[in-house]
This record gives sequence, structure tokens and C-alpha cells, in this order.
Amino acid sequence: MDAKQKELNFSTIKEVLRQYLQRKGFRNTPERYTILEEIYNMEHHFNVDDLYLLMMQKKYHVSKATIYNTIEIFLDAGLIRKHQFGEKTMTSSSYEKSYFDKQHDHLVIYKKDSDKEIQEIIEFCDPRIQGIKDAIEAAFGVNIDSHSLYFYGTKKD
Repeated sequence: MDAKQKELNFSTIKEVLRQYLQRKGFRNTPERYTILEEIYNMEHHFNVDDLYLLMMQKKYHVSKATIYNTIEIFLDAGLIRKHQFGEKTMTSSSYEKSYFDKQHDHLVIYKKDSDKEIQEIIEFCDPRIQGIKDAIEAAFGVNIDSHSLYFYGTKKD
């Protein structure tokens, strides 16, 4: 993605956040936009500890509590997505930016002989899953807005 498109995308998500905060009656603080920008500059999944360390390394003065509270706001606003990959970390939830991302699924690869230590997370999109979703909608008379599918395993020798 070129710099101009990235800037345009960030303007869009800032406006989504601004409107959400106004609609909910929340304060419109610069820290929220700084955290949002850091998340949208990431190219991978993250947890609160990762984000907090990144913010500290960049000399931002933001508490972990502020990050937790802000994450909840971003989730509700549809700006990030939460995952439970089953990893053993202090903060067991992982997150990813979601506003411009298409629906996708995850293959979680654990390190061999570890207690659920993640080696790699592979994102994938398989058109057959859309067919399954369509069949479920028809069978049960529902509209599915989103889904999550995780496969867990280890690399073969």
C-alpha cells in the first residue's frame, strides 16, 4: 500500500473513531488516536503487552490500563478484532486491525514440544468456507455477519 492510500485509510479510521466517541459520549483524547495509529501501522497480531511495550519504546506516556480501556472501545467500534489463539501468555487475547481487512481464518502453528507456545499464525481465505456459510444461512434461515475459524497444529517433520 502506498503512503497516500495509507494516509487516506488512517483518515477514515480516525473519523470512524471520532464519530463513535461522539455517539457514545466518550472523551475524544489524543491518546486514543495515537494507540489507533500504532495498531494500524502493525502488520501482525498483537496482545496488550506487545502494544504497551511498543508505546513505551516510542516514549509515549500511556498506562496499560488506558490501553486495555482503549482496546475495548476499538472492539466495540469495529476497528479491531479479538482472537483467542489458545496461547499461554500473561494476556491471552490477541488482536488485529479489522476495519479494511476482509474476513479470513487462521491456522495457529505451535512450537513442537511446547506448552502452546505459538510459532506462527497463518491467515488464509478459502472460498469453500463461503459455501459452507451460505449453506448454514439457508438451512437455518439466518444471516451470518461474521465468523471465526481456527485450526491448531504443529509443523510436520
